[in-house]
Amino acid sequence: MKALVKTLNYFVLVSYDVIKNIAGLVMAATILIVTAGIISRFFLGQALSWSEELCCLLLIWLCYLSAALATVTKEHVVADFLSASLPEGMQRVLRTVIRVCEVIFFATVSYSVLVLIPSLTNVSAALRIPRVWYYMPVLVFGAYMALVIIVDLLNDFVPGYDFFGQRKAKREAELAELERQENEAMLKRVDEFMGIEDDGKEGTI
Repeated sequence: MKALVKTLNYFVLVSYDVIKNIAGLVMAATILIVTAGIISRFFLGQALSWSEELCCLLLIWLCYLSAALATVTKEHVVADFLSASLPEGMQRVLRTVIRVCEVIFFATVSYSVLVLIPSLTNVSAALRIPRVWYYMPVLVFGAYMALVIIVDLLNDFVPGYDFFGQRKAKREAELAELERQENEAMLKRVDEFMGIEDDGKEGTI
């Protein structure tokens, strides 16, 4: 069991970095295509027929790439003003129930897309992109988010293998230490400045 949890956590850690890099490339490509479309329309007087289709496809992928990243980092918007008032034990039970519901939801969505794919035979007008590519991120990242939540559940029962959480905590500690050092350096400069100012005042009296 521990080996399985360790492997799954390592997969989440590596896949997060890969997805983050892909999301960055997709965003950069979208910006470049939109810019090219603007230049072509307003400066060359001719619109790019394919730019809208490709941007639509890339934005769909970017949406689900970002959702997958937010699932790993646990940065989805939540309303916890009621659950925060519950005892710790009840909060843990509630979190488990919510996670199980999330897994069921994502698994259902992914399965629905899997069933729908055989009927997606049409293609886009300009680039002739198969319509299946517009639904593929829903299938892939729906399953991925379900897996991430399952791993998060397992970490509650088999602690010590949350590699992404450990890396995040380490980075936050490093940033906090850097901020503390910068604050100390700033206070030191202020103290030195005030000391010079006091000496100047004393010298002029």
